Amino acid sequence: MALSFIKKPASQPAAVASDPAQAAEVKTLPKTSVVSPAVPSWMRTGKAAKEAFQNEELKAEERKAEAGKMWRYWLEPGKDGQITFLDGNLDDEGMLGIPVWWEHTIRLNGEYESYACTAGKDNSDACPMCEMGDKPDFVGVMTVLDHTPHTIKNGPNKGKIIKNTRKLFVCKRNTMKLLSKYAVKRGGLAGCTFDVSRPDEKNPRVGEAFDFVQKFGKLSEIADKWGLKIEDVQPANYGEEFTFRTPAQLIALGVQKAQFDKKGSYKSGGYKSNVKDDL
Repeated sequence: MALSFIKKPASQPAAVASDPAQAAEVKTLPKTSVVSPAVPSWMRTGKAAKEAFQNEELKAEERKAEAGKMWRYWLEPGKDGQITFLDGNLDDEGMLGIPVWWEHTIRLNGEYESYACTAGKDNSDACPMCEMGDKPDFVGVMTVLDHTPHTIKNGPNKGKIIKNTRKLFVCKRNTMKLLSKYAVKRGGLAGCTFDVSRPDEKNPRVGEAFDFVQKFGKLSEIADKWGLKIEDVQPANYGEEFTFRTPAQLIALGVQKAQFDKKGSYKSGGYKSNVKDDL
C-alpha cells in the first residue's frame, strides 16, 4: 500500500476584520504572570486569616451549643414574680445541698456571658479571666418553674404569652444563705412555691425577698397544678446545661478582649434577658 504524505498547512495569520476601522482595534494581548491583588492593611491574610476563620468556627459552634439550653431565671428591677423549686433537697447533714462552683460574668461581644473559673480548687491552673483581674463569684444552681407570664416582643411569635417555663436558678452566696434557712424550715426547697420580688437593680438578679406560698409533695402535683406534662417539671441535667471550657477555649472565644472596669469586675449597664424576645 502506497503511503501518501500530506503537507501540513502553514500557520494562518489571525483573522483581520474587513472593515479598516475594526482592523485597527485588533490587538495581540501580552502574556502576563499571576499578580496578587492589593489587600488593605485592615484585612487579614495568610496565617492570621486562618486563625480568624478557626476562631469564628469555634464561636459558631459555641452559639449552636448554647441555643438549645435552658434560660437562667432573672427578675427585672422593680418587678415581682412567682417560682416553684423543682429540686433543692437537704443533704445528709440537714443543710441545703446543691451544686456549686466559681463563675465569671464578663461583657463579651456586646453581651454579658458567664463562664466557669478554670483556676481549679487549689488555684494551680491558669484562668485567663482571673489574669485579666476579674474576681469570680461563688454560685450554686437549682431548677425552678417560672410562673410569671412573658409576652414575646419580636419575631414570628410576637405577641405570644409564655409562662410556667423551666429555668436555671443560679444564685450567689448571700442568696444561698437566705434560701438555706427556708430549706431547713420547710424540709428542703423542692416543691416549694415562692412569691419573689426585686426592688431595684442593686438587688440580686434572682430576687431579694422570698415569700412562701405552698409546698407540693410530688412533681406530678406540680404538673397537675399548672396543666403541664411530667417531663416539663423535671430538674435540669446540669451536666448538659453547663459546659466547662479550658483556658485555651476561653481565649479562642475572646475573653481577653472582654470589658472590665478598674476594680476588675464586669462593667455595669444591664444584663441580657434570659427570655429571648425573638422567638
